Amino acid sequence: MKKIIYSIIFIISLALVIKGRTITNFYGLIMMFLGLIGILSEIYLYNKQYR
Repeated sequence: MKKIIYSIIFIISLALVIKGRTITNFYGLIMMFLGLIGILSEIYLYNKQYR
């Protein structure tokens, strides 16, 4: 169940980065930052297990 949730969050974050790239104003930048935060938080949670 956890893997499914992580996969959905990753897909949404990736979509935000891609969609934000096509928008050329401040809102596009915000969308890309939100997507980046989502991807980086998933990497953090994944690596937290292996400390």
